[in-house]
Amino acid sequence: MVAAIILLLIAWLYGYFSNGIAVAPLVQEVLPEAVRVEQMRGIFVARDEEDAVVGYAASGQAPGYGGPVELLVGVDPDGQIVGIHFIQEHESPGFFRLIVESDMLAQLGQATAVDPLRLGADLDAVSGATMSAEGVAAAVRRAVDEIAAEGLDQPRPPEQRGIEFGLPEIVLLFLFAAGYAGHRWRSGVWKRRVRWGTLLTGMVVLGFVYTAPLTITMVISLASGYWPDWHNNLYWYLLIGGILFVTTVDAKNPYCHWFCPFGAVQECLAAVSGAKFYRPRRYGEALKWVQRGLAVTAIALGLALRRPGVAGYEPFATLFDLRGATVAWALLVVVLLASLAIYRPFCNYLCPLDPVIDFIAAGRRWGKETFAKWRKSSATG
Repeated sequence: MVAAIILLLIAWLYGYFSNGIAVAPLVQEVLPEAVRVEQMRGIFVARDEEDAVVGYAASGQAPGYGGPVELLVGVDPDGQIVGIHFIQEHESPGFFRLIVESDMLAQLGQATAVDPLRLGADLDAVSGATMSAEGVAAAVRRAVDEIAAEGLDQPRPPEQRGIEFGLPEIVLLFLFAAGYAGHRWRSGVWKRRVRWGTLLTGMVVLGFVYTAPLTITMVISLASGYWPDWHNNLYWYLLIGGILFVTTVDAKNPYCHWFCPFGAVQECLAAVSGAKFYRPRRYGEALKWVQRGLAVTAIALGLALRRPGVAGYEPFATLFDLRGATVAWALLVVVLLASLAIYRPFCNYLCPLDPVIDFIAAGRRWGKETFAKWRKSSATG
């Protein structure tokens, strides 16, 4: 535990101090007519050869799925958005490709500084990359807010942000409640029935319908300090918070064993073929440390590069959203075939989330033992 904490702390510090890109040289990417650029109160003012103002530019940053999305936005003196340039983004390649190939950037290029610039209002949502799309929209809004206030002298009205609470959040709360109650039942028959109910619900709703399984990318993103707006990402806060709460208080893993969508797919295949749990005695401990090593390496890599998306190797999106690189498809095929012979092979030998949750549980045990020793020493002293 100590070695892992030190390694991850070093990776976090490296990523924090090595992150950053000079923005001023990029202004001509969004305002091609600019000959001279000067900075004024957080925005860039672009002028032509006759020293006339041809536009304003500002950068905006907002959390996406894999980390912050930072954009440079150019606006002409009339308030029309004339250019958008990605300074840096940390999304998974598949998510970013969905954004680029959608009509979202074209819609933003036709908007003005007074438009809402919100998904569902004047921007179409991007199916399969909702959190990434919201990150792009929010980053543009923040840049335009700066330009409107400092350059155009026409501050935009404050955002009216409502809390998005719908079927995914309701299903998630139900699954947590069912899992918490189910593992306490003494009746083995009803416990198995409830567990199969939660597994199938998680597979269908959280997996195939909403494509919202927990991944190591989200863990790295939160550890890097990239916290998405809770108003429209309440689902993720409920999921992460519920896992932390139940694991810390009850020392149980409510997600992996009760409603993980990918775990449910493997378990369904095992039920069809009669596959059993297999861990060779001779190499069982070594395989456990391989899984832990993969998890620590993925998190350290994501923290150091400040690109959580590049560290995720789970084939979740490939299965539930039918997209992914060749390597992801190959891994998915191997896992599905192995699931017919071995009970939950990915969960038991490769998944990086199980070691993370084990780490939280180990911290809980260490805390309890330390507190017990302190009380004992205080009583005897």
